[in-house]
Amino acid sequence: MFENIFNAVIDMKGKTNKNIKARINISLFCHCKNIKLVYDRSWVAKPKASFNLDKNAQLLVYQWLKSSCFPNGHALNISRLVNLEDCRLYRMKSHDCHVFMQTLIPLTYQDLMSNEI
Repeated sequence: MFENIFNAVIDMKGKTNKNIKARINISLFCHCKNIKLVYDRSWVAKPKASFNLDKNAQLLVYQWLKSSCFPNGHALNISRLVNLEDCRLYRMKSHDCHVFMQTLIPLTYQDLMSNEI
C-alpha cells in the first residue's frame, strides 16, 4: 500500500497505474477532470494528476528524507535508504513503510501539495 501511494505521488516511471486502460476506468467511475485522457487525431495525452509532485518538489522530499533522524527504536535510519542520485528509496522494511505512512506522509506533503487534495 505504501509503495502504491508513494509511487503515485512521486510519479515513478513504470510503477503507477497511469496506462490508458486505467485512465479510461478512472473516467468511467470518477469525475476527476484533470486526469481524463485528451484525444487528438493521432495521439492520446495523459495529463498529470493534481497530486503528482513536480521534479523540484520530488527532490525536496528526497533531500528532507536524507536529512531526517528518528529516535532510537522508532524507525530505521531512513536516510540510509535514500539515493539522491536516482531519487529512489531502497530496501524499506514493513515497519519503516508503516512509520512513513503514519508520520511522514502528512509532514512531507502538507506544504508541497495544493489545499484541494
